[in-house]
Amino acid sequence: MVKSYRDALDIIEGLSRFGWRLGLERIKKLLDKLDNPQDKIPVIHIGGTNGKGSVSRMLSSVLISAGYRVGLYTSPHLHSIRERIQINNKLIDRESFVSILEDILPFVEKLSDEDDEFYLTQFEILTAMAFLYFYSSKVDIIVLEVGLGGRLDATNVVSGPLVSIITNVDWDHMDRLGNSLSLIGREKAGIIKRNVPVVTGARGEGLDVIEGVARSLDSPLYILGRDFSVDWFALSQIGTEIGFTNERRRGEFFSALRGIYQVENMAVSLMALEILKDRLNILDRDIVEGFKSAFWPGRMEIVSRNPIILLDGAHNRGGAEKLSKSIALLFDIKPTLIVGMLKDKDAYGIVNSIIPYVKDTIIVTAPKSNRALDPMTLGKVVEDLGGKPLIIPDVRDAVKAGLDLEREFICIMGSLYTVAEAREFLLGEVEKD
Repeated sequence: MVKSYRDALDIIEGLSRFGWRLGLERIKKLLDKLDNPQDKIPVIHIGGTNGKGSVSRMLSSVLISAGYRVGLYTSPHLHSIRERIQINNKLIDRESFVSILEDILPFVEKLSDEDDEFYLTQFEILTAMAFLYFYSSKVDIIVLEVGLGGRLDATNVVSGPLVSIITNVDWDHMDRLGNSLSLIGREKAGIIKRNVPVVTGARGEGLDVIEGVARSLDSPLYILGRDFSVDWFALSQIGTEIGFTNERRRGEFFSALRGIYQVENMAVSLMALEILKDRLNILDRDIVEGFKSAFWPGRMEIVSRNPIILLDGAHNRGGAEKLSKSIALLFDIKPTLIVGMLKDKDAYGIVNSIIPYVKDTIIVTAPKSNRALDPMTLGKVVEDLGGKPLIIPDVRDAVKAGLDLEREFICIMGSLYTVAEAREFLLGEVEKD
C-alpha cells in the first residue's frame, strides 16, 4: 500500500535504477490490464530531437484557450516529478499521484508474479499513470511528448493520434538511437501511424527517412519549407514573432517563448493546428491567445534583469547552436557562462558551439545527479577549446560566484538538472517534491 506522497516518490525514484529500457512489450502488458486508457482519448503525439517540449506547450496552451480540457505529458521535469503530468497547466496533485500509483501497482505485481524477469522502468510507470489519470479526469485531448527516440518509446503505444509531429532530427542519445542521422531519423519516424497526418521541420538525412516511412504508411506529410513556411521573423527579449504561410492561410503570430529555435517550433505548431482545425473547434483568437500565454520554464527563460540571468536547458550540440545564435541576436553583450552537464552528452560539441558567444572565463559546475559529468573533465574540454575554466562543483556556489564575477549578463545551460538547481536558488519559491 502507498501510504503517502513520500512513499510514492520513493517507489518512483527506486525505479530509476532500471534506467531507460526501450521497448513496447512491457508497457502494453500493463496498459492491457488497465483496459488501455490511452486508446479512449484523442492524442497529439510529438517527437523530435529538440523543440518538442516547446511545441507541446504551445499546442496545449492554444487548446486550453479554445476551451478544451487538456492533458499534457512531458519530460523531464525541473523541480517536481508532478510537472510531467498536468491538466490545463495544473500539476497532478499529490493525492491523485498517490492514488493512481496505488491503482497501478497491483497489476505491476501480478505481471511480475507471472514472469520473474518482468519489470517496468520509471518512465513506463509514469506514462501509464499519465494515461490513467487523464482518462479518469475526463480530459478532452492529450498532448503527448515522446520521452526518447520514438519507435520504441513508451508513449508510442497510442494507436491513432490526430496528428504526429516530428520537430527535427539532430544528434542526441547516439548510444541508444544510432550513430547517424538516418538511424536517429528512423527512430523518430517510428511514431508515424498509417493514414495519420505528419508535420515536421526536419531536413537532410532525417527528413529522407521520415518521407520514406510516411509514404509507406500513406500518411500525409507536411514539411517545413515545402508545405508551409516562415516568411520572416523577429526576435526580442519578450518573445518571437513570425510570418507564417501555408496553402490555406498567411498570417502573423507572436509567442512569448524566446529564441531562434522558436521560429521553427511556432511554424510546426501552426501547421499542426491547421490540420487539427478539421477535427477540433479552434479559432484564430485561440491561437493568438494560446501562443501569447505559453510558458516553458528553463528554456530561454530570463529570471533576472539586473543582472540579466538567462536559463536554458540546451544539452546537445543542436540546442547549443540555437542558444548561441539567440544570444547573439537578442543581446549586445556576451554573457559569463555557467555550464554543467551529464556525462552521456557531447561535451565537446556543446562547448565548441557556444564558446565564441560567451566571455573567456567559464564557470564549470555539475548538477546533483549520478549521471553528472565530472567538472574537472568538463573544465578540461573548456580549456582545450580556448576558454578559461573556473571549476566550482556545486551549482548554487557556481551561481554565487557568477553573481560576484558578472554585473551585466549570466547564462546558465548544459542540462535541465543544472538549470533546475540554479532556478531554485535564484527564485526561491518553486513547487518542489
